[in-house]
Order: sequence, then structure tokens, then C-alpha cells
Amino acid sequence: MIKKIFLPVVLLFTVLQFQGCTNLTMLRTQELREVKAQVDSLQSELTSMQKKMLEEQKNQSEVLRLLRADLQIRFNELDRKVSTIDGNLSESQFRLSKIDEKTAEFNKRLEAKLIADSSRSSETEKLFQLAMNDFNAGRYDIAMSAFQNIVNQFPESSLAQDAQYWIAECFYATKKYSDAEKTYLSYIRNYPQGSKLCVSLYKLGLVYERQKKDKSKTLAWKKLVEQCPDAQETRVVKAQKSN
Repeated sequence: MIKKIFLPVVLLFTVLQFQGCTNLTMLRTQELREVKAQVDSLQSELTSMQKKMLEEQKNQSEVLRLLRADLQIRFNELDRKVSTIDGNLSESQFRLSKIDEKTAEFNKRLEAKLIADSSRSSETEKLFQLAMNDFNAGRYDIAMSAFQNIVNQFPESSLAQDAQYWIAECFYATKKYSDAEKTYLSYIRNYPQGSKLCVSLYKLGLVYERQKKDKSKTLAWKKLVEQCPDAQETRVVKAQKSN
């Protein structure tokens, strides 16, 4: 009797135990699925984050590459400009050295010319004084030749102007009035600001007077009065007119 009752109880307990295990297994399976889902979600998120990081790293690498390229271009440009400046500086220094050389050469030539001009001026003054001595002594032909040599050899000298006037004086002194007229006129034409302009106009009037050319004389002295109002020769002419 007891055996009959015990057997069903054991079977019932076994069934309940099996059912409990099944429920537990299902719960664990569900938990495992949820965990796997979370793991998969985290894995997906991690993968996405890795992709983003890789993309950002790629973008940063590209930016860095562009920055490096831009810096390299700027460095190359700066290097080119520095090279150009160095080249220009070297060329400028070379030109300055050439200018210095030319300046030194010019100064050397100028100094030599000044010495030569000083020597020439001294020589011209001596020749002029000798010619004046001959003129004052009445040696008009010798004086004229000396004055002509000064005009020919030293045309740029201020004494060449005076020499031409004294050539005219030599002609006037020897009564060669036609030659004197031409020489006075040449002086007046060539040296309108010359120191002997006023006296040349006056002496030209005297030449015309000797030639009986009263009209030409009047014109010459009129020009004298106009151009040399304060000259001694002008006062002489005015005094003659008043008489």
C-alpha cells in the first residue's frame, strides 16, 4: 500500500523537477540572448566609433599633409626670395664696386686735368703777357701773331677772348681798318657777354669814323649806349654828342 502511494509521489516530484529545470534553462537562454544582444550592440557601436576615429584620423592626416605642403611651398618661396635678394645684393655690390672704380678713375683724370689746366693757364698767361709787351712796344705784327696763337691753341681760355680783341687793336693800330672792322664784329658776335664788348663797340664806331661810314658809326654807338649804359665808353660818346 505504502509502495503504491510512494511511486506516484516520486513521479510527480520528478516531473516538477524536470519542469523547473526547463524553466530555468529558458530563463538562462533568454538572459544569454539579451547579453548577446547587448554585446552585439556594443560591438556595433565600437565598430562605428572605430570607423569615425579612422575617418577623423584620415581627415587629420589629410589636413596635416595639406599644411605641410603649404608650409613647404611657403618655405620654397621664401628661399627663392632670399636667393633673389642675395643675388640682387651681390649685383648691387658689384655695381657699387665698379662705380667706385670709375669714380676713382674719374677723380684721377680730373686731378690730372686740373693740374694740366693749371699748367696750361700759367703758360697762356705768360704768352699773353709777352704779346702785350710786344703790343705796348709797338711791335704789332709780332703781338698779333702771339695773340693769334693763343686763340688757336687755347680757344677755351678766357684769355682767348681778350686775345681776339687785341688782334683787332693791332689792325686798328696799323690802320688796317677793314680787318679791324671784321675782327671787332667777330668779337661782338662770338662774345656777347665778353669783358671787351663795350670797348669793342666803341672802337668799331671809331673804325667806321675812319672809313667815313657815319651811319654805321651811329648804329654801333647806339648799340653801345643801349647795352653798356654805365660804361666809360658810353660817357665818352654822350660827351661827344653834347659837344
